[in-house]
Amino acid sequence: MNDVVKYEKIADEHLAVLRIDRPEASNAISTAVMEGLAAALEQARQDDDVRAVILTGTGDRVFVSGGDLKEFHADLTDEERVYEKMSQMRRVLETIHLFPKPVIAAVNGAARGGGGEVASACHFRVGADTATVGFIQVKLGIAPGWGGGVLLSKIVGRQKALALILRGDIIDARAAMELGFFDIVCPQDEILHYARMYAKPLTANSPKAVQSLLRLLREQESLPVTDAMERESRLCAQLWGTPEHDAAVSSFLSRKARKE
Repeated sequence: MNDVVKYEKIADEHLAVLRIDRPEASNAISTAVMEGLAAALEQARQDDDVRAVILTGTGDRVFVSGGDLKEFHADLTDEERVYEKMSQMRRVLETIHLFPKPVIAAVNGAARGGGGEVASACHFRVGADTATVGFIQVKLGIAPGWGGGVLLSKIVGRQKALALILRGDIIDARAAMELGFFDIVCPQDEILHYARMYAKPLTANSPKAVQSLLRLLREQESLPVTDAMERESRLCAQLWGTPEHDAAVSSFLSRKARKE
């Protein structure tokens, strides 16, 4: 980690909270943020006690304002250098999208441009009632650069993503939830509380089952239906003999016996 990405572990909740901490720059993504996120995600991946991750920004105004144009505009002077820098953050988003543990975006404020892309990479999105979302890259004469447009399509569908990306509209939290972008909307001053509550049932379940299902549901998108169904049956068989399943069945049968 570094000064611009804070890592907090909430041990009794099996959570890691990653916070982009550049309020003076509207939590813009700089090279240092890219490096900090990559390191923080790796730390959360390696910690078996961490069962889910929350990603948020510092403050009550902005989740992520996009890329740091001040840094990038000065440094990126040709197409290949732009591609290399965009690819650096794209790999971070790929890591989030493919992360073996659930990642929840706590969108505490405006998600602009690349901020929408970062939120799209997460598995779930909790939005503050003051949050706004805008894929405004087209307004700057460019495209989403980190792969977030592709991920947005997977969340809200092609037509809705097409309209958001080509129009560059900024939508409020309720509209984002109606589109299916936000899973829930909550009061801004309780955003982290709601994100933690959203994570609670995910972390309470068997980590092996949650992580296996997360991988299966992601990978099945590219499989024929019959192959995906077969893999689901195989996964159930693999999990059947785990201690977690044995304990759950024993508890269920004990409760049933008491009722009888």
